Amino acid sequence: MKNKGQNQKLFLKNFPLKLLGFVLAVLLWIVLNNTQDPVITSSVSVPITYEEGGLAEKNMVAISKPNAITIPVKLHRSRLRYLSADDFTVNADLTEVIGDVKEAPEASKISIEITKASSATYIQSWEYPQSQGYVKVVLDTLKSATYLVQFNTTKELPEGYQVGTLSSDPSRVTVSGPTSAFSNLAAVKANVDLSAITDGGSVTAPLALYDGNNRTLSGSGLTISQSTVEVTVSLNQAKEISISIAGSSGTPADGYVVSKVDYTPKLLTISGSKNALANISTVSIPSRELDITGASSNKTFEIAIEQYLPDGITLSEGQSGTISVTIELEQLQMESFQIDASQFQLVNTKPEYEYELIDPALTLTLQALQADLDSFNPETLQGTIDVGGLEAGEYINVPVTLTLDSAYTMTQDLIVSVRIIDKTAQTEETQATESTTVTQSTSVTNTQETSEASSQTATETTQESTSQETAAQ
Repeated sequence: MKNKGQNQKLFLKNFPLKLLGFVLAVLLWIVLNNTQDPVITSSVSVPITYEEGGLAEKNMVAISKPNAITIPVKLHRSRLRYLSADDFTVNADLTEVIGDVKEAPEASKISIEITKASSATYIQSWEYPQSQGYVKVVLDTLKSATYLVQFNTTKELPEGYQVGTLSSDPSRVTVSGPTSAFSNLAAVKANVDLSAITDGGSVTAPLALYDGNNRTLSGSGLTISQSTVEVTVSLNQAKEISISIAGSSGTPADGYVVSKVDYTPKLLTISGSKNALANISTVSIPSRELDITGASSNKTFEIAIEQYLPDGITLSEGQSGTISVTIELEQLQMESFQIDASQFQLVNTKPEYEYELIDPALTLTLQALQADLDSFNPETLQGTIDVGGLEAGEYINVPVTLTLDSAYTMTQDLIVSVRIIDKTAQTEETQATESTTVTQSTSVTNTQETSEASSQTATETTQESTSQETAAQ
């Protein structure tokens, strides 16, 4: 008891001085601590845990939301190495919207709840969310739509073969997701690996979403009702055929004609089964497609070729579906040529008649394209003059029938003058003349003979008289 009293006396002895010393020691510790290990402000990024179950009931979906928030904290510098994201938990219920729901592209405010871990005693204070108790999340309505499955083919088929038809099971799939994401969606395609196809058959092909530029659409939030489809592939053979133009329809402007028809391509590559290809070598464009009624200048037509292909025949991949046809028109020109009617043949003549052309020099005026007029040679022109049924006499309007190429048109009929002589009548006149001449000759001869006889008789009489006189003497 004595020692206890002595200790108490010693403790209380100079107590004010001892208390002052203690206070000074504490203050000194605080000063030293704050000087050597001050309190600083730092921050930590903490991931956000979202509760999205309630959105589906509201037919909504979050298309943009922050993954984490940054929480400012105060702590001693020496404790900074202990600071981690595990010191806090951050929860956000997407159905807890502050104010009205704002559909994409506007953001809605979502309440958050932050809890500091009990083990994080070294954290003196933290400020978030006292300054802001929400995060901004972009919400959108949910949408579902059905799309026809299209196809992308990869790898190459053996030479001479092409893909005939592609079909999938199922042929349509459902795409679901944010309404705003559908604006970029152009097609759902199955990527078909043709190297797995030998002689036609089926292959399992993965599905993917594509935008309008045929690029895969990723990160859109859209999902497909299934990831693959079964694709059935049929193979066709390829064949090259010609294209023919049946001609144009209608009549161009007066004085104009078609000078040239040109078209491209001249050949067409088609595909189909072996039997279908065996029955086709050309495809013809009907004239009704090329109407030039009233035209006075060149006209170009773009014609869809596939409509004129037989059933079971299609255009090969990469082949243009149209043919471009240009019809060139040219104005007709006129030119006159001098010809000799004697180069034409007389037909239906009669043997008893003789025929003579009166003034055989003729003028022929033709209408045609200038190039055709330039190449025309009148000396090679052939024709006939029909004199059948004509009697002897002269005729000034006997028609000439010419053998002209279709490129030329006569502006007026060609006629000649013909003289026809009856050779039978001419012979009878000659014979009559000859008969008169013979009669006259005979008469002269008889007269001469009578005269000669008389002269001879007289001579003989004289001689006889002289003889008698001589005898009498």
